[in-house]
Amino acid sequence: MSVTATPLTVEAFLELPEPEGHKIELIEGEVVSMGRGGYKHEVVKANLLALLIAWVRDHPIGKVFSETMFRLDQHNSPIPDVSFVLQHRLSPDLEGHIQGAPDLAIEVVSSESASTLEKKIDLYLAHGSKAVWVAFPKQRLLRAYDATGASRKLAAEDTLQAPEVLPGFSVSVGAIFEGI
Repeated sequence: MSVTATPLTVEAFLELPEPEGHKIELIEGEVVSMGRGGYKHEVVKANLLALLIAWVRDHPIGKVFSETMFRLDQHNSPIPDVSFVLQHRLSPDLEGHIQGAPDLAIEVVSSESASTLEKKIDLYLAHGSKAVWVAFPKQRLLRAYDATGASRKLAAEDTLQAPEVLPGFSVSVGAIFEGI
């Protein structure tokens, strides 16, 4: 006889002590330990942050976040490596976690399982993300998903654009992997 565990709610998840030394997130009611990103993971994340922050400085339509928890629904609170939220969804009196998916969610693959990554992509898109980018440092490639779930595989020589969320943004994929 198998025992089915009751999915954890976000409220119950937020009451759990965070294990020292690493972060956890809630995916489909299950606590998922976030991998320890190594050097290449952190370089790619830093490059993405720098590129997006520079663009937002000239186009102040939203905010860029690093490792911020989003509350998608009762059983899902993922933490993308990098995210972008349009300004109209933010206000100075916002407290707690941002409700709904980021407009742009970015995951840098280091150690998460393929099934967890796929779940997170689906969750972001199902909860309103306009785009999801997944960077693969070892292969120096990026997969860009649009709101419909369609994806494009981009190599270092390709140009990344996201007109649905970052109108006018354009960067060489190679710049994302600079330094690794």
